Amino acid sequence: MHYADPASFESTTTPVQRETGTIFLRTRRRFAGGALLHPCAPPWHRWPRGAVARAERTADGRIHLVVLRAGRGGVAMSLTGVRAAHAESLAPVAARIRRALAGYDGKALRGTSSFEDAVASLLDELGASDRHRRAVLRLGARCPAAPAIRTMPDSRTILDRSGADLTRALGSPILARRLHALARAFATIAPCPPRRS
Repeated sequence: MHYADPASFESTTTPVQRETGTIFLRTRRRFAGGALLHPCAPPWHRWPRGAVARAERTADGRIHLVVLRAGRGGVAMSLTGVRAAHAESLAPVAARIRRALAGYDGKALRGTSSFEDAVASLLDELGASDRHRRAVLRLGARCPAAPAIRTMPDSRTILDRSGADLTRALGSPILARRLHALARAFATIAPCPPRRS
C-alpha cells in the first residue's frame, strides 16, 4: 500500500492513499512490439516490460505517474497517485496523452502540452546540450510515485523564478532569458489554472 502527502487543504494527520486508474486509448497507428520506446527522451522515460512513463500534474495540483504500454489497437495508460482512478484525474491526463500519441511519427512521442513542444523547439533552436536539457527538466516537480521522474515544467514554474535564479539553475543566461520570455508569452495566452497543492 502506498501513501502520498495530502494536499494543503487536507488534514496533515491523515495519510492519503495512492491508487491506480487505467484506460485504454484506441489509436489508428499500430505500435509493434515496443515501438513507443525508440527513442525515449525525458520527460519520457523507459519503464519495465516495454512501457514508457512520465509524470503529469492533475487539476488538484498533485503529481501522478503515467505509464503507457502498446497493445493491439492502441495504448493502455495507467495513472498512479492520489485519486488517480477518479474520472476528474484520469480523463484530462488521458486527453493530454492522446495529444502526445497523435503526434507520434515513429521516432519520438510529442509533448503533452503546447508549452512542452515549444520548449523542445527552443532547445533545438539553441542547440542546447544534454546538460542544459536536463537542467530544464530539473525545474519540474518530482513524482511521489517515482521520485526519479519529474514533470515537464509549465510556464508558471518558470515565471516563479527570478532571471538570476533561472540562470543559476540552467547555467546559461541566454537559455534562461529565452525560456523566461517563452513562459511569459504562454502565460499571457493561456494562463495556468491555480494550484491547490
